[in-house]
This record gives sequence, C-alpha cells and structure tokens, in this order.
Amino acid sequence: MTDTTQAPAVPGAPAAGNGADKREQTRRMLRDRLRRYLELEAERGPEEATEVLLEGYPERQAARMGPLITGCSLAEGFGKALPRFAAMGFLEEAIDVSTADEDVVMEVCRTCMCLTAAEELGLSEPRPILCELDFEATRRAFPHLSAESLRRQTDGHHACVFRYARPRTDGNAGPAQADGSGGA
Repeated sequence: MTDTTQAPAVPGAPAAGNGADKREQTRRMLRDRLRRYLELEAERGPEEATEVLLEGYPERQAARMGPLITGCSLAEGFGKALPRFAAMGFLEEAIDVSTADEDVVMEVCRTCMCLTAAEELGLSEPRPILCELDFEATRRAFPHLSAESLRRQTDGHHACVFRYARPRTDGNAGPAQADGSGGA
C-alpha cells in the first residue's frame, strides 16, 4: 500500500480535499518523493537515498495498514483501502489467491505511481523506486509479510501486479478453506 503522507504545503497549492484536489496532492507528493530520491541518489548513492526516504515510513505503514489487515484476510484488508486509492486517482484491484497455508493478495494496479511521477518529472526512463520504497517499508513494518512485484508498468507491462503474503493463522482466515480447496 502506498505511503500517502501529505507532502509539505506548497504556497498556492490547493488544500487537501476530495476529487481533483486529492489526486493533485497525491501526484505532487509522489513527484516530490521521487525527485528527492534522485537528488539523494546523485549525492550519496542509492543505499543512503533509500534509507533517508525510509525514515518514519515503516511506522506510518504499520499505523495505516495494520488496522486494515488485522483480523481479516489480506484481500479483505486491501479491499478496504481501494476507495481511498480511487479518490487519489489510482485504479486498483485486490484479488484473493490464498492457499490453505498462506494468506495472499494480488494487487493489480492499472495506474502506476512510479510511471506517473517519472512522466511528471520528464524522465525518459522510469524506475520502480517508489514501489521499492513501499515494499521495503511494508517488510519492515510487518516482518511476517512478504511483498514482491510480479509485473511493473515501468518494465513495459500494461499493469503492475504485486503479491503480498503471510502465513495463514486463525486471525486472517479468508476464502481459502481449511481443507485447502481454495475460495472465491
């Protein structure tokens, strides 16, 4: 799940709100984060740039994601966030692909935050920097949760597909049945 922490206020920028204001605020925040990463990468290298941008990110990720994915399947939890992402201009789906042993959601994104931010900065070669930051923050916030990219629009695919998984427990039971027959 994307870190949507409000970007610092910019004089003359619209206040946070719904619709177009929310979409513009999100685009600005992503563009500014990518710009900051690229500046830090040029000055200090990719590892240090990543660490600087991760400061506080895992804690925000835990606070934001934790309540959504606690006591339910990952697909249910991610599904709760879809309206928020839609308000920010992201077209996404959460698909439960759990097994008897694993609680798994595939997040399919038709709107790529990395591609959007790169285009707005005029970059000719988009990179999956924002997604990688998001995955690393998620891994640090939830060590039992794996997060990986299966397809990226920055690599030329038509959609981004991310897989999030955790061991199945009684507290995150989803559509997969106890007999392993799967779900929906």
